[in-house]
Amino acid sequence: MLINLLKNAHEADGDAQAIELAASVRGNDLRIEVRDRGSGMSETVLANALLPFYSTKRSGSGLGLALAREIAEAHGGRVQLANRPEGGLVVTLVLPQPADRDPAGTAAR
Repeated sequence: MLINLLKNAHEADGDAQAIELAASVRGNDLRIEVRDRGSGMSETVLANALLPFYSTKRSGSGLGLALAREIAEAHGGRVQLANRPEGGLVVTLVLPQPADRDPAGTAAR
């Protein structure tokens, strides 16, 4: 899933050096963000991008983001898309931490 998100970010901008990957813990959630400096998405594309078979790419299948959403949801998480104020897109993957982990991310015994 993460490889696909990074590939999409690279295709949006073309400059691998401009892609940012960040991970953080907020409450009980692990948040992974993939940020690019592409042109972002229109409101219509943002509303449809996570749907199966929806693609704006000439040779796109429309399965990448939909599959990422399905995988995240299967693990109790979600995928969020948002345009960045400074240009580009941020895709946020939010996954709940397993119940057997403490907030510091270490396994409970």
